Amino acid sequence: MAKKIPIIEDDHIKQHSIEQFKSIADTIELWQQLTHRMYADNTLVAFKNDWNMFISFCHQLNQCCLPASADVTCRFIEKMAQTRKLSSLKRYIVTIGLVHKCHALPNPCTSSDVKLAMFQQRMDKHDDYTQAQGFCDNHLQQLHTLFSSATKPKDVRDMAIWALTFEGMLKRSEVAALTVNDIEFIDNKSLITINSHLIELSELATEAVKKWLTLSLIETGFIFRRIDRHDNIGDSPLDHSSIYRVFRRASQELDLPVDVIFSGQSPRVGASQDLARSGLSIHQIQTQGRWKSPAMPAQYIGDRGYRDQELKHFAKKNQKDID
Repeated sequence: MAKKIPIIEDDHIKQHSIEQFKSIADTIELWQQLTHRMYADNTLVAFKNDWNMFISFCHQLNQCCLPASADVTCRFIEKMAQTRKLSSLKRYIVTIGLVHKCHALPNPCTSSDVKLAMFQQRMDKHDDYTQAQGFCDNHLQQLHTLFSSATKPKDVRDMAIWALTFEGMLKRSEVAALTVNDIEFIDNKSLITINSHLIELSELATEAVKKWLTLSLIETGFIFRRIDRHDNIGDSPLDHSSIYRVFRRASQELDLPVDVIFSGQSPRVGASQDLARSGLSIHQIQTQGRWKSPAMPAQYIGDRGYRDQELKHFAKKNQKDID
């Protein structure tokens, strides 16, 4: 989940920090102070290195790095795109945005120009994007065979996550945020509510969730929670990393090839592929998966041409808004 870093409210401290962040840093000490040590040291090292590169770039152009303009941020992205992958460009945007937000300065990364520049990079660099392995219905059925009689809390919880996430085409954030109030049991079926969308679950998924709620004695609050090594069920919801590990475990339990590793995105990919094979159109899949654009389901089912067409349409629309 995203970190909620407090902004610097004291004007004197803020100005002093801004001046410090205008110079290249050798250590992560400033970053530890800025983020209140909410990030691991390795992450702070990456932030420091990214920001140092941005400072150097701004110095070369005789431009201010803090606050930075949208124009210099776009030029930085275009320059780094010559040698860096899309994942690195995304991280630069996060770093630049973080520094500005913590100092209560206008964030150049939220400007239409920068958003459009990043969208163009996604189009240009989509070939270096590695799509998540699809978690499909046949995988769910095999896991159900393996775990339908399970009694250990972790096994029962993970089976419920695999079933509900796949059938609901849920994002990791939606899985983590799901509460008891979001699910309604009706006979052998159930309904979950995701952002005002009602999603019907099969008997398999319904029974998996019921079994987990019964075993865990969860009556209110988050449905999917952390479990310690002693099988104690906590109060805190799973985070994105935990959900990733649940799906990575699925690929291991199914004894799949070492290069086939499921992730938290795999259920949406696999469900899209299954729906396409059953005859649904891209727009029907888009509706079922609650995507704002058909570009992602088109990519998931392998229709790159349609995907690029939709991305170009989006870019043109945003360009008109800017003009």
